[in-house]
Amino acid sequence: TTGLTLNGDAAQVGNVLRVTPSTGSQAGSAFSTDQISLTSNASFSTAFSFRFSNPGGASDGQVGADGLVFVVQTVSNNVGGIGGGIGYDGIANSVGIEFDSWNNGPIDDNNGNHVGIDVNGSVDSLVLVPVAGNFNDGQTRFAWVDYNGASTLLEVRLSENNIRPDAALLSLNRDLAADLG
Repeated sequence: TTGLTLNGDAAQVGNVLRVTPSTGSQAGSAFSTDQISLTSNASFSTAFSFRFSNPGGASDGQVGADGLVFVVQTVSNNVGGIGGGIGYDGIANSVGIEFDSWNNGPIDDNNGNHVGIDVNGSVDSLVLVPVAGNFNDGQTRFAWVDYNGASTLLEVRLSENNIRPDAALLSLNRDLAADLG
């Protein structure tokens, strides 16, 4: 957790970052303490792994909820809405990549296991792709988020192993500098 600001229920547990414990309606976040500028057609790439373990609580056909969001934002380093807000709802001037493990009805295309691209603190994804399997199965997933500032192409890749897929799972042309302004 060196170089991160932890908020809400986020904590270091052993050698991993736990965003939330598996009980109750909780929200946590971890933001880099280093700012990244997207001016002058700047680009970025990041990779991370995540695991939803010990799911508990309600069930929408699979026990556990709600997911996590990778967020790029310029306003603050706070936690957004809990529950269906997946710690992102309400964070203005932002772009989020949601890895959602709960079916919130039509806003999620009636799918409880999907990846979406969200903007301006809304979990109503601009682009959403159902993912086979079950995020709540305790397996580690690997994600890559790439943004090309010159072409404004945002791409998301996901794999069940640490080999980066050639093809993006989903992509969107979006001027992040304008979104974050």
